[in-house]
Amino acid sequence: MQGVVGHRFPGGTYTIEPWENTLLSDVMGVPPLPDGIAHPAFLFHAPLAGAGVRVADIFELCRAESDEAVRAGEYRWTLHEPLRVGATYRMSGGFIGVERKQGRRGGLMDIVTFVIDLHDESGSLVASSQSSWIFLRSS
Repeated sequence: MQGVVGHRFPGGTYTIEPWENTLLSDVMGVPPLPDGIAHPAFLFHAPLAGAGVRVADIFELCRAESDEAVRAGEYRWTLHEPLRVGATYRMSGGFIGVERKQGRRGGLMDIVTFVIDLHDESGSLVASSQSSWIFLRSS
């Protein structure tokens, strides 16, 4: 599994559309934020959508034994400035770590960590989304 460390995602862009921000805010149970600020929960799905990688691609690269053998680990978001409705962000990132563990109840697992950075149109780093996914192993 250490072979995935350093693998880069293709990259791409993602635009936070006004209607999408309205729907996400509604799902979160809050009104849209003022002054064109997008809800920070965009850092949950926008980075993958904009980085040119699908969940299925990550499952394949990490040799998931099945769709049911993957668990969410940690999500760590860093906002250097608020995300903006209507803004287009350039995404880049890839895998930064793999840790193999043996759990008493969960058994053998690989904890795979990747990071995706969001840059604005001027190239400034706006936010980073670091995610760890747990791949359960049968042996």
